[in-house]
Amino acid sequence: MFKFNFGEVDLVALDIPGDSSDPSSPPEDLYDVIGTGGDRYRDWFTRMCLYTVGRSFDAAQDAANQVIVIGTEYGNTPALLGLQRAAESQGRRMSSQYFPSATSSSAAAFLSMRIGATGGNYTINAGFLTPIMAFWQALCGLGYPESSGSRLLVGDVYCPESRADAGKETPELVCEPGLVHTCLTAGSEFEADFEFDAPDEEDEIGEPPLSRIYLRGPIGATRDRYGRNSAFALADLLRASRRMEIGESVSMEYLSFRGPRGKVTITRLSEQGANMGRSGR
Repeated sequence: MFKFNFGEVDLVALDIPGDSSDPSSPPEDLYDVIGTGGDRYRDWFTRMCLYTVGRSFDAAQDAANQVIVIGTEYGNTPALLGLQRAAESQGRRMSSQYFPSATSSSAAAFLSMRIGATGGNYTINAGFLTPIMAFWQALCGLGYPESSGSRLLVGDVYCPESRADAGKETPELVCEPGLVHTCLTAGSEFEADFEFDAPDEEDEIGEPPLSRIYLRGPIGATRDRYGRNSAFALADLLRASRRMEIGESVSMEYLSFRGPRGKVTITRLSEQGANMGRSGR
């Protein structure tokens, strides 16, 4: 179990047509927040990571010794594809401009450099378990020596290829681009408990559950209308946690009949009246 506090919960959604990798209407203040220097080296997932952190209320705080944890399945896929296509068409004449943004962890590196975070950075892709594993890693970061907090970002920005890949596994789930950000700090306002297991023979009896994220509230209500992008479920989990009374719990669970499953339960231990956050949806 982990005890922690968290700050503002900021959720940003993008409108990206299914046949494109670029948003049709990016935030109007995008470049006011992230600047234009070196923008040709950044893909849209990196831009949105910089934007959500840059516009947060606590972005002006000293980021020294902060840990950056990004959970994403497809975030930097367009940049990686761009590198592969350039290598195929240009060979040795390929420009070096492709390389800074063409790794699966480039957004975390860009963000660390932008805010001066020196506690290390992590990029986690665990399929449907991505939000749970990223949350767990961010909480682990609070225990590092001299850690001043963990910035947790979870979400995806899709291109046609990533939509097609996700559709092979979960054709029933929509791929809605979006990203959620919050900053975790050491404290005693909340407690998080994690569980991981795999289906057994008894689970295979009867109708199997759909492979998706489920949110179970403090009064027993269950929400399962989330798409492939887990940013929206994680945002709802954190906001529901903020609204709870002391002693109440809310959980986010990934259920599947064909692979690992995971669950995180947040319980409110005390009340300190932090901000509920805002949404860009």
